[in-house]
Amino acid sequence: MMNVKEIKASHTKICQLLSQKNIKDSLDVIQLLVKESHNGDLIDQHYNLEFTYKNILKYTVEGITDPERQKIYNHLLRDVYSLSDKVVDVLLSKYSSELIYENRKKYSSEKLKSVIDEIDTIWASVELQKVVNNNAENNPELYRAIDELFNLVWSASALDVVDKELLNNLLLTSSIPVAYKATLVGAIYLSLMNSFSYDYLHLLIELCIHPEDEVNARALTALLLALNKYDARLPLYPELYTQLFMMIEEGNHQELIQGVALQLIRTRETEHISKKLSDEILPEVVKMHPKLKDKLDLDNLISDSLEEGKNPDWEDVFKDSPSLMNKMEELTQWQMEGADVFLSTFKHLKHFSFFNKVANWLLPFYPTHPDVVNALSTEDDVFNNNSLLEGLASSRFLCNSDKYSLILSIPHMPGMQKEMMGQMFSAEIEQMVEMQKDEQMLQANQQKLVASNQFIQDMYRLLKVHPQKHQFSDVFAQKMDFHNRWFFNQILDDGKSLREIGEYYFKKNYFEDALEIFHKVAGRMDNGKDVLQKIAYCYQQAEDFQKALDYYLKAELLGANSVWNKKKIALCYRNLKNPQKALEYYKDAEKLGPDNLHTQVSIGHCLLELEDFEQALKYYFKVEYLDPGNNKVGRPIAWCSFVEGKFEQAEKYYHQLIVSEKNKHDFINLGHTLWCRKMRKEALSYYQKSIQLPNHSLDDFIETFNGDTPYLKNHGIDAGDIPLMLDQIRYSLES
Repeated sequence: MMNVKEIKASHTKICQLLSQKNIKDSLDVIQLLVKESHNGDLIDQHYNLEFTYKNILKYTVEGITDPERQKIYNHLLRDVYSLSDKVVDVLLSKYSSELIYENRKKYSSEKLKSVIDEIDTIWASVELQKVVNNNAENNPELYRAIDELFNLVWSASALDVVDKELLNNLLLTSSIPVAYKATLVGAIYLSLMNSFSYDYLHLLIELCIHPEDEVNARALTALLLALNKYDARLPLYPELYTQLFMMIEEGNHQELIQGVALQLIRTRETEHISKKLSDEILPEVVKMHPKLKDKLDLDNLISDSLEEGKNPDWEDVFKDSPSLMNKMEELTQWQMEGADVFLSTFKHLKHFSFFNKVANWLLPFYPTHPDVVNALSTEDDVFNNNSLLEGLASSRFLCNSDKYSLILSIPHMPGMQKEMMGQMFSAEIEQMVEMQKDEQMLQANQQKLVASNQFIQDMYRLLKVHPQKHQFSDVFAQKMDFHNRWFFNQILDDGKSLREIGEYYFKKNYFEDALEIFHKVAGRMDNGKDVLQKIAYCYQQAEDFQKALDYYLKAELLGANSVWNKKKIALCYRNLKNPQKALEYYKDAEKLGPDNLHTQVSIGHCLLELEDFEQALKYYFKVEYLDPGNNKVGRPIAWCSFVEGKFEQAEKYYHQLIVSEKNKHDFINLGHTLWCRKMRKEALSYYQKSIQLPNHSLDDFIETFNGDTPYLKNHGIDAGDIPLMLDQIRYSLES
């Protein structure tokens, strides 16, 4: 008997084989599965498909021309995929105890039609009651029926014509609350992540033009994830692609698709942000806790530390920890961009019974939800008021799941903490709502992007935090490389859209991904030199300096004659061990910016590598003059002075260096300088000090010393004295 892990692995293998058009091997794997199923229909389907494929091969070998052959071949591929899905579904339904299959068993007697009919009946009654009762929508029976429908939609292996029509009507034309429709989109998404469904994909495309943003934004997000997962199959469904393209054209969705794709790509930052918060920011805040508490009355570290503009004393508090202030500013920037900065804060607040239902993880927040009403029923007016709850509902900074966590945790908070939070919310919700109104006026798709982003964050919590998260297909563990997907390049075939995704990767230092995209758009954009420069920079970050140089030179040919480009070319030449060519470009850059410190230092380095120590000194002295606080420039000055035989000058700079920093090489080089000045005993002392520094040893010292012997000989040190000095050092270390 096969286990669940083996069944899933077999299905993955079949899909990979079919994506490579390897039908024979995929049918061989399917044959093992259909035998395991003991299902006569599936065995017959497998036999028929294999028979059909053998005939296609036979006619091809015999050279028989059939204008319909490609169409028949594609149809066969679809059928093989479909058979694979069916047999895996049969086996998992039999052997798996995962939630989706447990739901299928639990609701085996229920039909989609009966549950939808029940919802329609309950809702008709609710609409009558709403005339006299504003809270009629909070009907527990409606809430129960929606949850049941969620589980049915999620666990459905296939939809018949009647079920599909009923679900379409419920989502597209019914007047049930938008929150419930949006939740059901989440059920469709979970079902698609479990198995392919043409009907669900078709429905999501229709829902992308739904009049409610909460629904259409979720539908588009779920659709992108599904298309990403099943990209290899999509060319086999031209009718689906046609419908998709018509939807995009009709609704002018290109910009929105690009925005949602970027939001999904951005999820790779979530764990990094959470780690930075828990490993860097919060520990530093904890260290400063007494000062923060005294100056800011700060009890709730997380909530207050993530807010801006609370207290003018913040700058004073952080003056002792400027790095923390910089990290806080970075965190605020992430938050404004829509990044998920609250995962680490709220992932521990998912233990409430509310989250026992999978549907509630994907339920849009609304203030009249029964659990919200019950949680605040005994609270005072600070929390139990409509304006605050409406403001929280419209807030873009928390996802729906975290909003429920926040409200459900209020009854369990200590009084002082609760009062602080209430005051904070009351003061800031109004400002936040006004700010969001301004943003929505500036960007037509803003509300849709907020809804999609919150849905993504809700899904992230379900897939990363749910106690049974291992039972879900974790899309966030996969690479969101939309630019490599067939469907994405079909619907966004303009260089501009792809370029913006590349720019995001570039901004976030994902240079490998950015490089792929910039290669795709190179030559398709008017500002081609900028793309070439960024390709070069990506190669530079990968330390492929030859390719980086090639592209910087190409950019120069297109008119990129800036100081920056010239210095990058020079940098590549330096790393390719060609300091002479590097010097030429740095000299060109110097003409455009004669007092640029980086250029002056780089010229000095090139001259040093070319062993033109006298000229190198001139540039290092210029840097020292222009930047008197730069102590590090003293090191190359001291070395060049030593090599040029200017021992007093070298000694002066080395003494300055060892006062500010204990560097093993400075001690060695000072020893060289003193020895050349006939101060052998003092030289021995500094050689000893170098060896005695942490992370330095006699062997390391000897290796460095031997490399410097040509300079010692040039300055008159007798070759016979060198081994004597080394032995003297060895004996001195033993005493």
